[in-house]
Amino acid sequence: MTLTRALVTVAAILALGGCGVTAGATPAPPSGASGEFAQGVDIGGRSVYLECQGENAPGRHTVVLIPGYHDSGDAWSIDEIIEPPAVGPAVPVALAREHRVCTYDRPGTLRIALPGAPLTERSTPVPQPRTAADVVTELHAVLTTAGVPGPYVLTGHSMGGLFARLYAQTHPEQVAGVVFVDSFSPTVPTVLGPAKWAAYRDAYLNAVPPGTQLADPASERIDVDAGVEQVRSGPTFPPVPIAVLTKTEPFQTTLPPPPGLTVEELNRLYEDAQEDFIALRPRTPQTIATGDAHYIQWQSPDLVVGATQLVDGRARR
Repeated sequence: MTLTRALVTVAAILALGGCGVTAGATPAPPSGASGEFAQGVDIGGRSVYLECQGENAPGRHTVVLIPGYHDSGDAWSIDEIIEPPAVGPAVPVALAREHRVCTYDRPGTLRIALPGAPLTERSTPVPQPRTAADVVTELHAVLTTAGVPGPYVLTGHSMGGLFARLYAQTHPEQVAGVVFVDSFSPTVPTVLGPAKWAAYRDAYLNAVPPGTQLADPASERIDVDAGVEQVRSGPTFPPVPIAVLTKTEPFQTTLPPPPGLTVEELNRLYEDAQEDFIALRPRTPQTIATGDAHYIQWQSPDLVVGATQLVDGRARR
């Protein structure tokens, strides 16, 4: 599938924040443990779309791919981008060779693989905004109800990394390891400083680009300040292996930078904040995705796959 330049631009803007069933689906049986699974999971009167494939080889852990802000599960399965061509097959396809691998649509996220990037119809809309804790509670309910076997290796992109971190802090017994793919660190507000953080948050994270679906009240909105505080004040991160992937290329956006903050400074400080992830565990491997922008999984899916398998291997040892 070839994405148009306009669609890639929309997805890049949102990154500054990186056979389905419709709402009201019949409750899903607990069959997420094996076989192809692609349907809504009823978590108490509403449906969340979950898609799983592959089987765990002996000793392997289930991989749960957590998309970034505004992104549906499609964000892990882009087959090709404009340029350069992706290195290797899409992340879910490659991981499914040895793992059970699952991803899902948070309510109000964008189907960025479809023309016009519409809001997902595969998960029931919910009131917005929400917090990171709300997202963690939802994901826990989905995985439990569908019977997805744990413990999990959580691979989170962008804001999905913040959700993965809080999930590990909240449900440590269910997490074998975490991979942070150019993830949003809870230290970003501190690294930027109060004035520049407020400018960045309001100009990018809370932005509603003209002509996009973000103007819809049902679109995903995360109270990032609340999420950051939930991570900071939450339980200690568990002693599980992690890996960190970091881009080198600047965020691609048509939005003007906020007053007092250049795009170059934003990129430098965002990347500096990745040190917070590395400090979580001793001997954390950090992969610098040279030449890649924020969506590392589009340009270098093999790096994401390799980091996930490394964490899985360390968890098994």
